[in-house]
Amino acid sequence: MRPQETEDSAEPLAVSWPAFQRWFDDHWNPGEHVALVGPTGSGKTTTAVQICNLRPYVLACDIKGGDQTLARSGWPRITKWPLPGKLYDQMQSGREFRAIIGDSARGSAAMQRRRILIHRVLNDVWQQGGWTIFVDDMQLLTDTRRSANLSLQLEDFLVAARDAKVSIVSNMQAPRRVPRAAGDQASWLVVYLTRDTDVVNRLAEMAGRPREEIRGAVRGLRRPCILLVGTDPSAPILVTRPERL
Repeated sequence: MRPQETEDSAEPLAVSWPAFQRWFDDHWNPGEHVALVGPTGSGKTTTAVQICNLRPYVLACDIKGGDQTLARSGWPRITKWPLPGKLYDQMQSGREFRAIIGDSARGSAAMQRRRILIHRVLNDVWQQGGWTIFVDDMQLLTDTRRSANLSLQLEDFLVAARDAKVSIVSNMQAPRRVPRAAGDQASWLVVYLTRDTDVVNRLAEMAGRPREEIRGAVRGLRRPCILLVGTDPSAPILVTRPERL
């Protein structure tokens, strides 16, 4: 059964990962945000990378530095901004470009360096339009004790990015620990198995769906399956199995 055959149904539908990718590629519009919610080690970055591969122009914000799952994506790392003019020329000619923002060094000084770089990148892509931005670990990037202006910048960006046809894909462990806009502005939620009632209730709020519906769908998840929920009430809830990188 193809996913589009159940668009009027709220019942979860199990589909293969390739079938999901084909369906999502058709339904994920430029300017729509995706929020992935789940505990550490659940596979959020793996899923995010494969979702981002559906888009031609992607920048992944690796605030932690040296993320191994991101490294397995095969995307190059960029440590300077703006990009060389020849890359923009190649993109104008239709060549795809995906990259990881920031070096792989560890320590507070390196993290601060990456924050400054990400700040510059966000300023520019907002004006350029057409990009997909992957924020790996939204909580770490928007921690007000260490990020200050980045937290406010991302909130503004999440609200305004639609007009620029810029999509943000973000990972988070608990929606309550990140800016509300990260969830409220998401058109698609990717959910992993969780028993945290507060997380499930917030997910229902973010999706605009009844709590009982989301609770039942999450409760029925089995590792390593995931749940895709569209914030459009007429969109289906899809269950699928992401492949490991």
